Amino acid sequence: MLLGMNTVVLTPAPDLETALKHVAWAGYENVELAAIAGMCEHVSLDSDPQQVKDLLAQNNLNVTAMEAATNDGERLKKLFALAAEIGIGIVNIGSGGATGDEDSTKSAINLMREFAQMAGDAGVLLAVKPHVGQAIYNAETGLRLMNEVTEKSIGLNFDPSHLARADDNPAEVAPRWGNKIITSHFRDCPVRVPGPPGTPDQQIPGRGALDLPEILQSLKNTGYAGPINLEVIGTAEYSLSRAVIVAAESRGYLRRCFQQLS
Repeated sequence: MLLGMNTVVLTPAPDLETALKHVAWAGYENVELAAIAGMCEHVSLDSDPQQVKDLLAQNNLNVTAMEAATNDGERLKKLFALAAEIGIGIVNIGSGGATGDEDSTKSAINLMREFAQMAGDAGVLLAVKPHVGQAIYNAETGLRLMNEVTEKSIGLNFDPSHLARADDNPAEVAPRWGNKIITSHFRDCPVRVPGPPGTPDQQIPGRGALDLPEILQSLKNTGYAGPINLEVIGTAEYSLSRAVIVAAESRGYLRRCFQQLS
């Protein structure tokens, strides 16, 4: 498995150059690029693909994914094309829609099918994250999505903090999803109930309520060998140095967990 981090952790970084420099200083070798409009846009529709590749190379970073977090089809199509030009194979989004509403779930599944076709046309993979509050939000709806959308260009983003807050046991979900998992967002959360994931400090792996070593072992047992990207949100009000401390502490804990996997 590839231990990395999403640049959304470093939301205070004013640009991609600064963000990638601090990702490398925090000890990471793999990175997911945030392209989240209105939240953290280290990569935007105006980004120069060659410049992004040059910055990655300068910092000896392997790019594993892009987080788009949008259901705007026109924007997503452009981000798929940008990801392909940079050499990013996976683009992450949520399904949108509302939890527990069958019409909303059907609409979300149809939309994900459309987006999967767009991703395939661009030569990238669409990763859908079951997300608290959205139509695809837990183990069952994730499986339903994958059963009903048969395009080869779609898979699931395994995020234990969302699964736990949807009252699932992430360690049990991993083998159920199996090879449908194509990427993973990782963080802790203070409680296993629906609602926000907690403050950035509460999301630091090892500080919360999740048994992350057990979850990682279960994920490894499925044969998964893809990205494990730290995704701590809410650091916009932090100083950059404080956000980097979040990243570095998280890496230390997760790296130790990786070393103890059997």
